[in-house]
Amino acid sequence: MAILVINEVSKSFGSLQVLKKISLEVQAGTITGLVGPNGSGKSTLLSTVFGLHKIDGGSVYFQDQPVTGLPPHRMYQKGIAFSFQIPRLFFQLTVLDNLLMAAREHIGTKFYGALFLRHRWQQQETQLVKKAGEILKMLNLFKLVNHKAGELSGGQRKLLEIGRVLMSDPAMIFLDEPAAGVNPVLSREIYQKLHLLCQKGLSILLVEHKLEMLLDFADYVYMMDSGQILLAGKPQAVISDPLFYQVYIGETKNAAVSS
Repeated sequence: MAILVINEVSKSFGSLQVLKKISLEVQAGTITGLVGPNGSGKSTLLSTVFGLHKIDGGSVYFQDQPVTGLPPHRMYQKGIAFSFQIPRLFFQLTVLDNLLMAAREHIGTKFYGALFLRHRWQQQETQLVKKAGEILKMLNLFKLVNHKAGELSGGQRKLLEIGRVLMSDPAMIFLDEPAAGVNPVLSREIYQKLHLLCQKGLSILLVEHKLEMLLDFADYVYMMDSGQILLAGKPQAVISDPLFYQVYIGETKNAAVSS
């Protein structure tokens, strides 16, 4: 069953049309990848669907409900979280505090809750700390729980960014190049974690340039170029198509094999 349906979504910036009636689906509990050359519109598609850019045309459905044009905070409330290519962390806060800040519906942040429901928000805070610890253990970041986010390596920041979106209990996450700037060993570790989460019910739509990761972990792949979907299918089928080599790599398949 499709958890996300994007139907003929278009987006222009001035006279430049970046997305040209894009249509795709993401099945529940899967990793779906977006690939294509730089400038093909992959990141813009994620940002537009998530509400960071105003949609010009088309429709978006999430869990069979229309979400076209909703702002990011409403998409977040619906159950979609966005992990950006460059982690947007609170670098002066600890790893733990970064996760706690990402949790939804803090009772203690509201006037009535802070004033009259002290026992309840203290209980909630205890539960959130426990939950954050479990996520950090899963991501192998627990030993850094009291370190400032600014002290982490690039790969660790990526993991923390993923941890932050998981704190919101999303049904789906958008990931923009989760393995970018990360060493191959840690990249594979990140994808292994994502694959495990999908087995537990999470759905993922991601942009990725490290094709070896998608080959091993993605369930389905769309290839974009010039704001359009040109290929769609299982990862191996997409990269075996001659059009993939012509568009994505800039050469024919036979030339690529002989070189």
